Amino acid sequence: MNKELKSLLFISTGLFLIFVLIFNLYTYNAARSIPQASKTSQILNQNRLRAPNIHRSSENWAYPKIDNAPIELVAVKQAKRILVINSNKRQVIYIIHAQINLPAQKNSFRLLHARGQQIYHINGSQQAIAKNWLGINDGNYIETPVTDMNNHQVPRNLRKAPKIENTIQVSTPDAKWLQTLPENTPLIVKEDY
Repeated sequence: MNKELKSLLFISTGLFLIFVLIFNLYTYNAARSIPQASKTSQILNQNRLRAPNIHRSSENWAYPKIDNAPIELVAVKQAKRILVINSNKRQVIYIIHAQINLPAQKNSFRLLHARGQQIYHINGSQQAIAKNWLGINDGNYIETPVTDMNNHQVPRNLRKAPKIENTIQVSTPDAKWLQTLPENTPLIVKEDY
């Protein structure tokens, strides 16, 4: 009887510690959220994220279909992510790894109709090349970096990509999908959650 009581106590203590760990992880993730979308949808999509890579999509799942739903983009500089939000349902429908080189704004940017396959950035004698670009107002862009300002090839890890001013740099598949978003979609840039 004594052995059974000890093993029961051991099992119940282990289950209690697992419960406490799960609860703490949930509340930690829930505290880091944006008010535009539900905390649950943010946590679910964060769990689907892959490692940031310039050649593949940010999430393991297929890109969501928009179907004329009102969409809003929230770029979080510290987290290096863009959250794609369905405004009607207040749900995050996709998260994109991004190198955000725009200042945080109180007013939202807007996606422009201007889109293309290749763009050049020139700063004096230095030049950078990017692909699959999408125009944002005030001369800003969402794009896939190909070379940096010294014309060096960009590494596979998106977080190690050299910063190019006035841009948001994303992976190639993410940039192609973002080009399908409608004109005038709002983009909010925040410093942190």
